[in-house]
Amino acid sequence: MNPRHPSEQDLHAYLDDHLDAERRQWVETWLQANPEQAAELEKWRKDAQHLRARYANPEQWPANSSLDPAAIRRRRRTTHQRWLATAAMLVMALGIGLTGGWKVHDMMSPTSPPPMADAVQAYRLFTDSISFDGNTAIDGKNIVAASDTTPPEPTSDDQERIARLFQTHFSDGVMPPDLSAAGLEMTDARLLATEQGPAAMVVYRDQTGRQMMMYIRPPGAGNHMLEPGKRIDGKLMAQYWSKGNYNYAIVSRPDDPNAAMLEQMLRES
Repeated sequence: MNPRHPSEQDLHAYLDDHLDAERRQWVETWLQANPEQAAELEKWRKDAQHLRARYANPEQWPANSSLDPAAIRRRRRTTHQRWLATAAMLVMALGIGLTGGWKVHDMMSPTSPPPMADAVQAYRLFTDSISFDGNTAIDGKNIVAASDTTPPEPTSDDQERIARLFQTHFSDGVMPPDLSAAGLEMTDARLLATEQGPAAMVVYRDQTGRQMMMYIRPPGAGNHMLEPGKRIDGKLMAQYWSKGNYNYAIVSRPDDPNAAMLEQMLRES
């Protein structure tokens, strides 16, 4: 079986007409499929003809250093080295292009937000900036704080309005539990609009002033359900999970012991 392409010895034998008919046909077929190598071989043939003519009639030919066999070998070696350098440059350019392309892709691709980042943002917007130390009035969406000196006691009407809010927008979601027996009162409840759909937050506060928040929203169009986990975001801790058709989060200070109790109650409901 013939190799995939002729060796240099095969090509020289072809030029010198030293191949049998089968191998000669094989070399000619390969040359037809490789015109660049065929052109190079034709140069060899012409060089050989010049050399034969020169040495057959040396007095008719002026000295020509380019026809010196050593010069011919140097030219062939230079051509081969130039081809290798070109191939190396192409490989390098391809590698740089691929690397640069992936870097640009990484720069252009939006960074995925951490789990329940909207819950942490809601906590900062609606709890850190509001002082819950006054009378409250629920309008169906919010518990609005007014100035006073002591936190008010939530009324049964307040609880009913919060229950209706959840039943309307989160019919099969977990209701915020009543934690008054544990010394925790609801101080704020809000309905929010997010990219995933309607969300709600309920803020609890204990007698020492510590606050934590229950947050609920749908997983969104991509149905992005959450594996249970928690993360620290600045001075806040977010505990998150999915249950039924909703994603949940408890946002609190990392050292708040009430947060673990609320998270367990919601997950077991």
